[in-house]
Amino acid sequence: MKARHACSLVLPVIRWVFVCSLGGLVWAQTEAAGNGREAAPAVAPSTRAEEIEQQRLRRLQNLAPETTTGTESALVKVRNQKILERFFSGVGGLRARFGGLATGSGFAFGPEYINRDLAGGELRLRSSARVSTRGWQLYDVELRAPNLFNNRLFASAGAVHRNFGGVNYFGPGADSNREGRSTYRLEDTNSSFAVGVRPSRALSLGITGGFLQVNVGPGIDRRFASSETIYTPQQAPGIDRQTDFLHAGLLAQYDSRDIPGGPRHGTLALVRMEHFKDMDLERFSFRRLTAEVQQYVPVFNDRRVFALRARTVLSYENAGQRVPFYLQPHVGGSDDIRGFRPFRFYDDHSLVMNAEYRWEVFAGLDAAIFADAGKVFARRSQLNLHDLETAVGFGLRFNARNDVFLRIDTGFSHEGFQVWFKFNNVF
Repeated sequence: MKARHACSLVLPVIRWVFVCSLGGLVWAQTEAAGNGREAAPAVAPSTRAEEIEQQRLRRLQNLAPETTTGTESALVKVRNQKILERFFSGVGGLRARFGGLATGSGFAFGPEYINRDLAGGELRLRSSARVSTRGWQLYDVELRAPNLFNNRLFASAGAVHRNFGGVNYFGPGADSNREGRSTYRLEDTNSSFAVGVRPSRALSLGITGGFLQVNVGPGIDRRFASSETIYTPQQAPGIDRQTDFLHAGLLAQYDSRDIPGGPRHGTLALVRMEHFKDMDLERFSFRRLTAEVQQYVPVFNDRRVFALRARTVLSYENAGQRVPFYLQPHVGGSDDIRGFRPFRFYDDHSLVMNAEYRWEVFAGLDAAIFADAGKVFARRSQLNLHDLETAVGFGLRFNARNDVFLRIDTGFSHEGFQVWFKFNNVF
């Protein structure tokens, strides 16, 4: 009797506890489902995997909202609203053109006109006029037919006039002294043409020709001596007398790059042989062989790229003649060995090698680290990897429609460091 009475008292209590526990469990699950920040279970984890999951959920609960700086917000706005693309596309074929002059000109700009719809799109006309803050000038016009007969033939003709008032000259050879810096005026007009065939989409074979008129005069940069007052015609052939040249050549090019203005993958291989005929003095006739290879190796879905280049220029003088110093290959500057001043080394032959690692910061901006090496040399037998000048550095690449329009590079060498603002890609 007492036991039955005890049971009658205990069972309601058990039922009440069970109902309350069940209700509490349902309430806890409802709250967890309604609030993602309280998804962690109330019981201790039974496995290591459950413990890791609980830790992950607790970290998610404590995450702070992401914030951006004013600079980041501005760059994102430029990207999203395509401000750069609209600016550089121009209006009615007319747009602003920046850069394109030799390094050392200062900031250069001017109008450029482009018409891609002549003759039903078969012909493309481009012309520009640019003047720099230091008074250097460049005027050019070009007419191209790049896709004749279903892209099997190509042709182009054009003319370029340059008037550069203070081109650097440090003297001849790899042993020239940076303290020997001087400047000279280079004024030339080159009228040229090219025609060729495309046996395949990537392969082009052609011939080139033209007429080059050259004048060299005193440099206008008063900080440095004019070149003709320091260097003799023996050291700098052609510094005393200039001539006009008739030039002709052959070219072969293989180009499988995806985007020539900002490649992510592919190969460029170029070989060009040209003959320069001295038309007036019979002192400066020569041939020039240019060979260049570029390779782009993408990683991580094309967002990171290894970019490699090797280029050599070899000269072959006619018997008893020389290559004029203003047509000699040179290295140093924003486009080859970036830790040296522009036009730092001149000689009859040159070799340049570059390696870059580029990665996308976000759409429209890439960063890069690079290493450069190269040299000039007096004899073709010195085409080797000995006695190279070197530089390393880093940079940024701004692009619109995957075409680089602004490059900022900083290069370091044993002669110091150089900072470059250029409106083109290095290669």
